[in-house]
Amino acid sequence: MLKRIEKFDMRIGQVNTVRIEELIRLGTLKDGIQLTTLDIHLPIYGQVIPRIEVEILGNGFRKKVTVRVNQHSRFMFDGESIKASINGEIKSVFAYQYVDKDRAPTGMYNFGMLRENGTRSFVFDYHTYCAYSCAFCFKENEWEVLSIDGQGTKDYKGNYEDCLRYIETHAEDFQSNYDIVWLCTGSIVNVAVELQRHCGIAKKLREIGYPNDIYVSQVVPDAIRKDQDRRTDYLTELKESGVTRFNTGVEIVDSQLRKKYIQGYKGSFTFSDYLNIFEDAVDVFGHFGAGSCLLAGIEPSVNTLFGLEEIAKMGVVPAPTVFTPFVSKQEKIKFYFNLDELIEMHVKFNDIIERYKLPVFSGVFSLA
Repeated sequence: MLKRIEKFDMRIGQVNTVRIEELIRLGTLKDGIQLTTLDIHLPIYGQVIPRIEVEILGNGFRKKVTVRVNQHSRFMFDGESIKASINGEIKSVFAYQYVDKDRAPTGMYNFGMLRENGTRSFVFDYHTYCAYSCAFCFKENEWEVLSIDGQGTKDYKGNYEDCLRYIETHAEDFQSNYDIVWLCTGSIVNVAVELQRHCGIAKKLREIGYPNDIYVSQVVPDAIRKDQDRRTDYLTELKESGVTRFNTGVEIVDSQLRKKYIQGYKGSFTFSDYLNIFEDAVDVFGHFGAGSCLLAGIEPSVNTLFGLEEIAKMGVVPAPTVFTPFVSKQEKIKFYFNLDELIEMHVKFNDIIERYKLPVFSGVFSLA
């Protein structure tokens, strides 16, 4: 096995910039993992790239990541550790596959309607598809799995009602197990219904005694994009229902790349459009009451770092994630830089976190 690992040796200039657990976490997010054990079996779902959730452990370090299985990866997972040959030296970190038997019994990371995302974080995803179908989105994975399983329902009303029932029957879990509940779901074109469902879930969580944060994440509806008064009313209704943060994904800063990868009217948004929206969101929800995801790797790092700092200045919480393909067609999307630059980007983002005293959410795809 050691000889096999040595064949995949990589030269990393930034090897001493971060601890080895962080380097390997970032590397596996970018390149995936090569399985070197027969104990892990995953289902094949059409064009879906198999992926597992792994917890990486070290002294004072514990982070979950979801990584794709890639037998060309230079990071090798045997079920107990991840190993890699770096600058001629074999490095190893403790790691194990995390399996949620209730929501992901196959062992493959679950993008379904009800899921955990990182430590003490829960996601409701009642719109199992999205009206905008951005080329890079994880939803492409979810829809493929649901379709093959014969569960590809667009009965969004039924999904929404199932989520309400889940809250009622798991009230104690929400009261004690989670610090953040995400309403992170596919966007629909009916503005009123989308708002009503977000508010309904938030109100139900408050009714059963959930005391912590509720974050909504959605595409800004076209109907409120240019109408500040209507946009403010929309945001205010979310807040009054119990939502504590409004998130909308910038994802890509460069206008031309946005049009290339983001479908529909959302692709015509400019970064300046987002700054106007975030200004209103901060007015309604307060400092750090708005947030946004930007994708590390889908464009030059200078663009992403610029976007992260600009929104951080406004009191918006940036939540950058490392771009990773979820279905085979997404493997054609260019990753703009190597692991050295990704490590450097991680360090610079942590500098931004410190400079603006940002709250940190380390999800399973997080750059942080």
